[in-house]
Amino acid sequence: MTDSLILMAFLIAIVFLSGALLAATPWFMKKNECFAVTIPESAQADVRFLAFRKRYAVAVLAVTLICAFALAIVSSVPLGKMGSAASAASSNAILSAAIVVAATVPPVVSFALMLHYRKRVEVIKREEGWKAERDEAVALIGFEEASVPPSLAWNVVYVPIVLITLAIGLALYPSVPDMVPTHFDFAGNVNQWTPKGPALIAFPLLFEVFMAACFIFSHWMTIRSKKDIDPARPAISAYAYGAFARAECILLLVGGSVLTVVLGIVMILMMTEVLSLFVTMALIFAATVIFVGATIAVSIVYGQSGSRLIKRLEENGDIIADNDEHWKAGIFYWNKDDASLILPKRFGVGWTMNWARPATWVIVGGFTLASIAFVAACIFLM
Repeated sequence: MTDSLILMAFLIAIVFLSGALLAATPWFMKKNECFAVTIPESAQADVRFLAFRKRYAVAVLAVTLICAFALAIVSSVPLGKMGSAASAASSNAILSAAIVVAATVPPVVSFALMLHYRKRVEVIKREEGWKAERDEAVALIGFEEASVPPSLAWNVVYVPIVLITLAIGLALYPSVPDMVPTHFDFAGNVNQWTPKGPALIAFPLLFEVFMAACFIFSHWMTIRSKKDIDPARPAISAYAYGAFARAECILLLVGGSVLTVVLGIVMILMMTEVLSLFVTMALIFAATVIFVGATIAVSIVYGQSGSRLIKRLEENGDIIADNDEHWKAGIFYWNKDDASLILPKRFGVGWTMNWARPATWVIVGGFTLASIAFVAACIFLM
């Protein structure tokens, strides 16, 4: 029981870190944006906007803490002891539901609050008469060498990871028992066994390939994104954006490799009883917590599109491109006149896609089908 509580502590830590990242999002955005609305940079210090950001952060943090606390209470109740008629199965169902709620409620509340404060910022913008006189664009030939993101070729690192996993699986396969534990309850008790067979090796390999594809796709999006460059300070904003993209790509490469190893090789070692369930889950949750923590660190240091780096390098500028009408609900970009397929998010750290481009729907549809195929293959193999 102690082991399961420790593992739940890792999960609670992930919920808290993710909620903290959501709460801090308004401070990671560019100086001329507030809740996905274009404003003058000088207005960032407006007491009204400061109040909006603080209220948003407090509310998201409060919801996150409530969810984490509730999850801690539910997970501390021994399985089968949640009521006189409750069984271990129903207790697992309750705990599973608590995990889903704790993981989904903070993002939903964050999005709802963003929409609420976005409308309030739009009202102030209209009252103040803030409007760009014209849209400006800039093109640079080359970036500073230090700010160039690593190329997609670096993702070849996933090939030896998959091959090593295959080699380990083949080496350990002869000593595998006839029945292998493949599912556990939250107390660490085995509640599902699978007969020894090729699926024992195929499943972790399939999982690794899928994870690698997700990280490679994210890397590709980062490199192919529209460059978020300020015409008022092209050189410094180009450098800051490049440094931000480089840091994100390195995080994807390093973090993706570690998570792929943990979720693949460690899974095989657990199935072949080389590692215990507790050690396996501890490694998985530790790697996840470190990855989320590293994501937060990059966000704090660079900000969205390198905005915090720009702020440290230079203080200057005003509204440069007022394209609020193209950002639906503040997070979905729809602009038929923009040839860009991928571009930085308007609220949040990372990248999104231009949903007015048919290629976006092809890519998203293909990725969705690949995900469905992956889940179906997992169900078939296990």
